[in-house]
Amino acid sequence: MLPHLTSTSDPLTLFYASLLLLLFLAGFFGLIKEFRLWKRARKWRGAATGTVVDIHKDYRYHRLFIKRWYEYPVIAYKAGSQSFRQKYTRRKRELGYYQLGEQYPLIYNEDNPGEFAFGDAFSGFFYYAGQALMLAVTIFSLYYSAHFFMNHYLDTHELLWEEQTWADLERPLAAYQGMEFSNLYNYTLDNLDTRLEEDVEHFRRVEDMVEEQRGGKNYQTYQNRYRASALAAADSLGGTFSGIVGAFFEECGLDGQREAVYRSACAGFLERVCPDAAPGPGLYSLDELLILVNFIHDSGLNPYEYRDDPEESIGLSLAVSYARLDAELALLGGGEAVRTAAADCFPGYVSLYLDQIDLHVLENRKKYGKERYTRLNREAILSVYSYTAARYQGPDSFETALWDGSVFAWEQMTARMQADPALRGLVRYGAENNPLSEFDAGMGKDAFLSSRERGAYQSPLYDLQDWRDLMEYWED
Repeated sequence: MLPHLTSTSDPLTLFYASLLLLLFLAGFFGLIKEFRLWKRARKWRGAATGTVVDIHKDYRYHRLFIKRWYEYPVIAYKAGSQSFRQKYTRRKRELGYYQLGEQYPLIYNEDNPGEFAFGDAFSGFFYYAGQALMLAVTIFSLYYSAHFFMNHYLDTHELLWEEQTWADLERPLAAYQGMEFSNLYNYTLDNLDTRLEEDVEHFRRVEDMVEEQRGGKNYQTYQNRYRASALAAADSLGGTFSGIVGAFFEECGLDGQREAVYRSACAGFLERVCPDAAPGPGLYSLDELLILVNFIHDSGLNPYEYRDDPEESIGLSLAVSYARLDAELALLGGGEAVRTAAADCFPGYVSLYLDQIDLHVLENRKKYGKERYTRLNREAILSVYSYTAARYQGPDSFETALWDGSVFAWEQMTARMQADPALRGLVRYGAENNPLSEFDAGMGKDAFLSSRERGAYQSPLYDLQDWRDLMEYWED
């Protein structure tokens, strides 16, 4: 069975492993060569006197770019009636060590007189200390090379007998552990659905590995461990979704949703990775819960995204947000239960959203004065939201509901400004903060619906084009 690749290891791990392996090979073959020469030299009986007749110089690089020079002698000697002149590279020394004419006692191989060595080449403390050091370096290199290669292997392969394999399985969406509704904005939700699918595929790879053990003595043990890991992962995932979607629903006034979401997430995940352990379908599917997590994250409850729009624009935008969520759930196969829950919780979400904007307005009243920032007129917001959402929930299309809601919002805003001219002095009714300031209620529905103009941000025309772009994206 070939192990399954699961991650990319640190390139430095392979670099160190390869470097130490080269060091080991160099030391190992050097020791073997030296040992064989030492073993042969023990049988040499030839003795002679060698004379330094020449000195050769060479260098090696020290610290990559620094040349370090050394020298070694050329030795002339006689063995019987034969004369020899050979380089002796075994004994390299710093420059100036050797002198021409110096003599050294030699030993040589009587069967092959051209093979020789200095008489003290294989004796003395420094020789054996050097060989011991070389042996230690070789063992060190082998040990740590194996250590680094094993780390690389364990980082890139899953082994059923390794505890870490099962521990990794039991932490789905590991990067989002601890994520919940109260701290959701501390996280960047980047391709959450893709990450969850990767976790599912991870389980399936391990399941294939377990199945390859069928008939083996550990098969049942691995099967039980796989099931236990699937249950642990489902529990972890259920807790994550319950802490986000369930908490959001309950904050918005829907009771008992934490448990419903927990059970739904557990059931949906187990159905994908371990169907035998799945308790049956939950109230919501995993795909529906993922849509809701992304909506909640982008919902506007982020404390850094409060808005300075007039009440009518806020009401219209909230209705658009509801329509987008409902449409996404519908287009991606969402069931009646989740669409009903979204519709039922949205008024509560609107209240939470306005609570946050109230805090923002209160802070600005302290900084810039009450005459520029007044408290929100919630009734004005809710009337636009309710009217537009009701049109969308009825037989009308979103585009028609948006047009009708925009006209309603513009007419209400105009009437309120005529009744209370002081509103014109508020920051949120300034043209730069009022997406309805350029809306032309007299252009007619047909002209509005046929328009391809993209108006100012959050204006009705902007919302219309943004909706069309969204529909094209989802349908593709």
